[in-house]
Amino acid sequence: MRIGSWGQVQSWFRQGIFKDAHLRTHLEAIKSLQPQPQEVYAHDYLYACLSVLDAKAQVLLAYDGFLVAAASVVLTILPGGTGSTALLVAALIASGLSGALSLTVVSVHWTDTQDMEHADAVFPRLLEIRNRRTAYYRISWGIAQAASLLLVCGVLVHLLYR
Repeated sequence: MRIGSWGQVQSWFRQGIFKDAHLRTHLEAIKSLQPQPQEVYAHDYLYACLSVLDAKAQVLLAYDGFLVAAASVVLTILPGGTGSTALLVAALIASGLSGALSLTVVSVHWTDTQDMEHADAVFPRLLEIRNRRTAYYRISWGIAQAASLLLVCGVLVHLLYR
């Protein structure tokens, strides 16, 4: 979701938070759903995929944190002004970028009342979310691997050319 205006920010912030009449409307929409068995399976499957992506992104986020810490420690220990410094700074930036992208994978999504009232629109929307988060995860994973390589190369360059 692109956030371009204050109204969109407020809408994003309030997604899944219901009060007063909207709360009752949302509860009635949930109660009125009588899904067919294949719809239950599709819904559960798509949410299971999102849960798997959440878990993987959390692990990747922890890995990115490790890379940031390792690159920071190595940059602190090694003298500056060497060719390895550029590689280590690139590793630090790449791991930070990967972590930021991982955060978009684990963002909260709730099915809106309107989606529940039009159940045929729920599944394409969930599939779009899964596809987008999968792409973000894969890009983040690739960036994290590049950060790892940059970190190792930075240390090796320092050790070989000091």
